[in-house]
Amino acid sequence: MADLTQIAGNVVQGIAGYEAGKYNRDAAYNAAIEEESAGVAEEARIRAAARQAIGQQVAAQGANGFTMGSGSALDALAESQINAAFDALQARQQATRRARAARAQGDIALAQGNNALLTGMMGAASKSIDWASDRRASDAGTMRRRG
Repeated sequence: MADLTQIAGNVVQGIAGYEAGKYNRDAAYNAAIEEESAGVAEEARIRAAARQAIGQQVAAQGANGFTMGSGSALDALAESQINAAFDALQARQQATRRARAARAQGDIALAQGNNALLTGMMGAASKSIDWASDRRASDAGTMRRRG
């Protein structure tokens, strides 16, 4: 009876490990989606802040007597736009890296779950073979020595 309990325990443990792996994979994939969404929001925030700053820069140039949109004033605006685009790109790339890492972590969790299932089934099969062998030996009137 104890052998049957061990066999069932191995199966249950393997299935539980597999289910945990699937759950952790799904959780990691959801985290990846959240990272990507946060990256898009951060990029939008950076672009909006840059537009506001550039607008203030243009207004300040006009208030200070510069000819707006020409010469060094235009160069300053172009540099501000380039910096904003670079910052937005970096925010998106960082979010993409974090999302990729989360998906990789999810894939690893699923692989661990698959391995747990395989290990559980192999343990159950091994216990079944031992149990069957002991049963045959018992029916024959001798007990097999374990060792």
